[in-house]
Amino acid sequence: MTAGLCAIVMLGLVAVAVFVDLDTGDRVASIIGAAAGLAGLALALRQGTPPAPAPPAAPPVSGARSVRAGGSIGRAVTGDGHTLTHPSPTIPPDSAPAPGGTSDAVPGVPGERGVEAGGSIGEAITGDAPKQDGQQNQP
Repeated sequence: MTAGLCAIVMLGLVAVAVFVDLDTGDRVASIIGAAAGLAGLALALRQGTPPAPAPPAAPPVSGARSVRAGGSIGRAVTGDGHTLTHPSPTIPPDSAPAPGGTSDAVPGVPGERGVEAGGSIGEAITGDAPKQDGQQNQP
């Protein structure tokens, strides 16, 4: 279809140059060329920008009280009886993935109270806090 349209336009330009005059054919060709160039630029810009990728889905978790993330984790607490008084560690947004691959690998599924991340882990508290006088930690 595009080749046929180009052939028709070319024959029309030749007809204008032959039957009218060469200057008019030149002006018409310039206008058509400019319009075609703008259409090509618009099409290239439209096709040149890929759509934004969808965020990765959270991987499944295996094991009681386990934490697994596709990205970085600032703080993960799976133990009982902890009182946190300091802010969570800050993970830079461009932090490198943890050694050993990403969290997409099934063999690395964390077990009970396990923590796994595709990026960095700032702090992981997996054990129970020491028992205070008369208090018991809940399982």
